[in-house]
Amino acid sequence: MTDPQNPEIVEYVEPTEAELKARKKRNVAIALGLAGFMFLVFMLLLYKYGYLSI
Repeated sequence: MTDPQNPEIVEYVEPTEAELKARKKRNVAIALGLAGFMFLVFMLLLYKYGYLSI
């Protein structure tokens, strides 16, 4: 019986090229979404405190 607090890695599976490309695309999409959200919050704060008028 193995200890659930200290699992042993039995086998490492090397990701394929397709999986690596998909991971990179997913990471770029997450980064762009996060940057867009941060920009939106920044603009809303500027508007709220009167530094930006629309």
